[in-house]
Amino acid sequence: RAFQGRPAGMLEKNIERAGTLQEHVEHNFIGMIKKHDKKLTISMLGGYNVRKFDTNVQELKYKVLREIARLAKDDKLAAGIPGIPETIVPGPVATMRCCIYKERAIVNERIKMALGGHEDVPGEVEVLPIACDECPVSEITVSDACRGCIAHRCANACPKGAISFINKGMHTQAHITCGKCVAACPYSAITKNVRPCERACKPGAIKMDENRKAHINYEKCVSCGACVYQCPFGAIVDKSYITKVIDLLKASRQEGGAPVYAVVAPSIYGQFSDVTTGQVVSGLKALGFCTVIEAALGADLVAYFEAKELVEKGFLTTSCCPAFVSYIKKNFPKLEQHISHNLSPMAMIAKVIKRAHPDSKIVFIGPCVAKKGEQKQERVRDLVDVVITFEELQALMDAYEI
Repeated sequence: RAFQGRPAGMLEKNIERAGTLQEHVEHNFIGMIKKHDKKLTISMLGGYNVRKFDTNVQELKYKVLREIARLAKDDKLAAGIPGIPETIVPGPVATMRCCIYKERAIVNERIKMALGGHEDVPGEVEVLPIACDECPVSEITVSDACRGCIAHRCANACPKGAISFINKGMHTQAHITCGKCVAACPYSAITKNVRPCERACKPGAIKMDENRKAHINYEKCVSCGACVYQCPFGAIVDKSYITKVIDLLKASRQEGGAPVYAVVAPSIYGQFSDVTTGQVVSGLKALGFCTVIEAALGADLVAYFEAKELVEKGFLTTSCCPAFVSYIKKNFPKLEQHISHNLSPMAMIAKVIKRAHPDSKIVFIGPCVAKKGEQKQERVRDLVDVVITFEELQALMDAYEI
């Protein structure tokens, strides 16, 4: 509005002087504030350039990914890695653990995960033993709400006879944590406390090892990532391939370099609350992606082919979600024959792109950790080159100061 009625070309000249339209608007907005109220500062611009995270664990993860991306884009990764722990944990006072040295040791382990994790680990999530707090959860607990009633429903429900009564109070020993006493107590005086990571893992892939550390059974794990979000100490982390994306984008800028396509999940529309979807798309192109394509286009194709398959088979389960497919294969093997043989929307649209541009590279960006595992499957690895999450995209954008 400020340029309405002004001479032609004035806006263009001012934009050129400021560098970009965004810089121009910010420059004038900040100047206006300084002119009218010198008490205001840049930090008060409605959270300008400040990222919000659900937990401090998420913020720590973001900081590690951002520093890795910054170094990788400037070809300083090898030399700069040793300095990341001190950058993130400057000290001298510890803010998360017993001391800054343990905090930095944990950051070092997170750096390994940000660089792809351990190749000998089959899943997409790993436990960081040094970060695990060995949660001292006693599981079955009797509270003061126990009335020492004479019905003894809890004892009658126990299949192991592990419940006894002393001075009218209930006591347990050698229990198997089946939870039947919890359901039977009319006073809700018995509680079953479970580690957050174990509670989050529906396939039951996480248990305590002999040192009370969390341990993942990869024969059961479906790489859904639920444990990553639920662990209060950030001791379970998903592998990141953010440096591979940076390498692809660098290569694309070279003469004769392959174009890099960004395929985004539909949830991108609600992922970034501080900017519009159009801005995210512009940001992806500023990173070096040649264009941005919705995975939903692949979903349209999958729906068409799955409908034909459903008519032929009569009963069908989806192949769209790799965590669901893995869950069926590992827990209900008899149903595996009913899983759709079609590709997922991610792989389907990638196949279309590769057919039109055989030399192209494709990066899928979505919310799901399990997609990283899907990319490694034999029939997908030649279609999709790298998978990253929205968390990693945020770190990538900020590393490039976009």
